[in-house]
Amino acid sequence: MKNVIKLILVSSLLAGFAWAKSNEQAYVESYAGRADVPVPISVVKPVIDPSFEGAAVRLSFIIEADGTPKEIYAPADADRDLVKQLASAVAQWKFKPLTRDGAVVRTRVILPIRVESADAASSVAQR
Repeated sequence: MKNVIKLILVSSLLAGFAWAKSNEQAYVESYAGRADVPVPISVVKPVIDPSFEGAAVRLSFIIEADGTPKEIYAPADADRDLVKQLASAVAQWKFKPLTRDGAVVRTRVILPIRVESADAASSVAQR
């Protein structure tokens, strides 16, 4: 837990209904086979109010030995409504936890998130 590992979202979390499945899958696949970070197995897309387009926040959470995110929080200056919407989705994510010397370890993760519009998602997915 002393190690802080930064997972960077491949092309950012997008407004809930606008989040392209290809971006969700790309995020999961980008970490496949890595042994130095907890690997996302499943990612639930957030349902985000469109008024948060362009907003950015850093979520911090612990990945437990069973691969579930717990103790999800954001800095005090982050918009509480946005954090609630993001945390609701992240709480449903599942990870292959980090192992050290054959033992599963709890890991703190900092996840920077930027909410983008559907149009931005389309242009990113096509690159």
